Amino acid sequence: MNALRRPVVAALSAAAILLGCTGLVRAQASAYPQDRVTLTVAFAAGGFVDSFARIIAQELSTKWGKAVTVENKAGAGGNTAASIVANAKPDGLTLLVTSTAIAINETLYKQRDYSLDQLAPISISVSSPETIATHPSNPGDLKDYLAWAKDREITFATAGVGSGSHIAAEYFLRKLAKTPATHVPFRGGALSVQAALGNQVDMVASSFGVIPQVTEGKLNGLAVASETRVSAMPDVPTYTEKGFPFVAESWVAVLAPGKTPADIVEKINTDIGEILARKDIQEKLIGMGYQLHKRNVAEVSVYLKDEVNKWGEMVRTIGVTVE
Repeated sequence: MNALRRPVVAALSAAAILLGCTGLVRAQASAYPQDRVTLTVAFAAGGFVDSFARIIAQELSTKWGKAVTVENKAGAGGNTAASIVANAKPDGLTLLVTSTAIAINETLYKQRDYSLDQLAPISISVSSPETIATHPSNPGDLKDYLAWAKDREITFATAGVGSGSHIAAEYFLRKLAKTPATHVPFRGGALSVQAALGNQVDMVASSFGVIPQVTEGKLNGLAVASETRVSAMPDVPTYTEKGFPFVAESWVAVLAPGKTPADIVEKINTDIGEILARKDIQEKLIGMGYQLHKRNVAEVSVYLKDEVNKWGEMVRTIGVTVE
């Protein structure tokens, strides 16, 4: 063979191999899923994360023509489920559905048996701002409440140590409001809300779970940690309106094992986005208290990194850690 032709032939051969591999990956994505998909939910049934997962599972199952099932693997603040998925086969058939905990735990836990680098972000498309609420017998305006609270050491209930509600509320009370308070952790958001309904604690910090009680007047919403008021609780002011610029939202993330093919990750992101673009789904989720966000895979990755830094700073400020 002519010496001048050898590099050209080699280059063409390499290009053919590369195109063949690209075509194979695309074929994998177009054929996905070829079997049942499991959504491994990091928390118990009935909560903020689980409710979203079950809605999406049903819609994806219809869209894909394959069973999409939900398995709740609660434990260790979300780390149990994260570890399962991080070590699962990277074929897109085992996905993680978790919360802000995946970002918080990067700083909160000294030891974990997985790394966030072992997971591929797919979607962070719904959120609910952190909210503080109190029994109607207590002051219902945030500034009045804080003035009242300074004469006593108040108690506040949350879904547990290290939850987004715990971190956000303690950061606000300690760092921004300079108000002493004792944290009362419960095993789940529902129990913390019940404690506030019974006036057994002075305040509850929650997100999604407190909305019905506030809208029904069973609890007074003091503030929501969002940039604008929430349509599900239009009468509850933002922290900023009350003089405390503070935004902290709990969100639901969908992630895959880290080596899952990029085209499969993109497909899942696109398909979830198409479901959430439907008017009937939007009305359902917004009515439940979710806020919707449209993000591609690259935007999800950047957002997650920013949230790791943001929540990490709050965790370090209040000095809480879990062994």
